[in-house]
Amino acid sequence: MEKIILEAQKRVIFGKKNKKLRKEGLIPAVLYGRKTSPIPLSVGLKKFQDVYKKAGDTDIIDLIIKDEDKNEETKKVLIYETANHFLSGQPIHVDFYEVEMDKPITAHIPLTFFGESPAVKAGGVLVKAMNEIEVECLPADLPHEIKIDISELKEFNQTFYVKDLPALKRVKYLIDINTPVVTVNEPLTEEELEAELGKTKTVEEIKVETEEKKEEREDKEVVSPEDKSQEKPE
Repeated sequence: MEKIILEAQKRVIFGKKNKKLRKEGLIPAVLYGRKTSPIPLSVGLKKFQDVYKKAGDTDIIDLIIKDEDKNEETKKVLIYETANHFLSGQPIHVDFYEVEMDKPITAHIPLTFFGESPAVKAGGVLVKAMNEIEVECLPADLPHEIKIDISELKEFNQTFYVKDLPALKRVKYLIDINTPVVTVNEPLTEEELEAELGKTKTVEEIKVETEEKKEEREDKEVVSPEDKSQEKPE
């Protein structure tokens, strides 16, 4: 597996001053771990985005940390959490977690579905019960993703379970083996489709219902003079 490297600088500014970092194309970050006290850092936005695209939340990163005196040390880390700007979607803060390579960890691994299901091709509806699964293993054994070939789903109502997932060396699935992962449901008949469509309310019906509920709520909120006299002052 290709080694993923990211450089970081120890950070000496905090709070509102982090705006200056972001204007310079950097984002504030923090590193912590089971035996690691929090270390404030900054990383380049563009470099972080490139690394995140490769590593996601599951691949080990060699985080090279430099200080003002050009000293550096390397930590084995995972990207634990990112905070994104509500408009641009760009990361504005990152949490790194230092892992102990000889200690098992748990992580949520994304499921990737590929192939063409004959049952879906025949009109069935593919229903994904989960998009990720929790596993336990040593950090070096963390899979980047788990691939599922849906071409095995050949009949309506056929289900792919956790027990059908590929067996990975030194990786333990932390969920019941009989949990459904993906199913192909039988297509709706014309009668069932019409019944479902019949349940859909028009905008006018929803509006009338909303107004009725509003009036009902307002009636309940009317307080009698006796009740008002017993109210406590704020």
